[in-house]
Amino acid sequence: MIKVLELESSLGFGGQEHRTERVINELAKSGEFEFYYGLNDGAKSLEKPVKCEFVKFNLKRSYNVLEIFCIARFVRKNGINLIATHSGKDGIIGTIVGLITRTPVVRTRHLQTPISNPLSYNLSTHVVAVSSATKSALVQKGVRADKISVIHTGVDTQKYSPNFTHDIKAELGLKSDCVAIGCVAVLREAKRVSMLVSVFATLAKTNPNTALIIAGDGPQMPNLKPLAQKIGNVYMLGNRDDVASWLGSLDIFVLPSRMEALGTALLEAASCGVACVGARVGGIPEAIKEGESGLLFDDEKGLETALKRLCDDEKLRKNMGEFGREYVKEGFSIEAMANKTAELYKGLKK
Repeated sequence: MIKVLELESSLGFGGQEHRTERVINELAKSGEFEFYYGLNDGAKSLEKPVKCEFVKFNLKRSYNVLEIFCIARFVRKNGINLIATHSGKDGIIGTIVGLITRTPVVRTRHLQTPISNPLSYNLSTHVVAVSSATKSALVQKGVRADKISVIHTGVDTQKYSPNFTHDIKAELGLKSDCVAIGCVAVLREAKRVSMLVSVFATLAKTNPNTALIIAGDGPQMPNLKPLAQKIGNVYMLGNRDDVASWLGSLDIFVLPSRMEALGTALLEAASCGVACVGARVGGIPEAIKEGESGLLFDDEKGLETALKRLCDDEKLRKNMGEFGREYVKEGFSIEAMANKTAELYKGLKK
């Protein structure tokens, strides 16, 4: 039995925390791993169905000496074989605890944003990057390349399936032959959803039998709502917890982000058999096999060209959707992610 202490200082629950949940639950099923999940009081992950023993630590400051020694005592008392970290503060804390207790530490980098200092990464036993682009960004900032493995984030290919149970077109009163273009994202400026809405306004003039469906909320919502109302056929759904049930009823999925470590939303859409369009940034070119599971774009004009090409070619959409489903099953499933993680953990355990 390999005992793993996961440390996460984030209070929220996004793609990063979702990946950690998936890894824990999949590895715990094997019976070879036992997980303790160290979190701050109030963390959203405490409410999630994770196969672990939750432990509350004070991870709000990187150099809380008393808490660091408290966690070190916990590691020794419970015979922890490996520490896994995910964010800035817990990454530093976990590294120090690992050095004190001589326990291997695996640091996962979930983001594409530049790191400020490579020290805690280089002091970790090993680093996991969620994409090759993320690995390259770390190396450019001084993290040793020989310490880094790429393990792509995996998606639930059973949950995200072409066999949708809810038709979003029917819900919105759209015709069955309407080309539904979708985007699921936190509405931050970096997601560039406003650019997508602007491009759709132009596209709709030549392709009137189209609709743009946006799920998610965020600081850009007040700016996007009036723009959507002015254009027409743009549907702002807000937060939805049923996305997996209707994602497969879309015809095209778009992620126009300025920066993405990988683009898990694209993988989920592809797993549902939906043709994808993504910006040529970060790890998105790894999530989309260009020309086969979807199309990549470099600028606003490129996005318009990609969308028009797919809107005008139903057969191409179908072929890309079918290829995308198999592409995700082969390389981006939860099982593939968990198997690579298990192999890494087994090789490093104390």
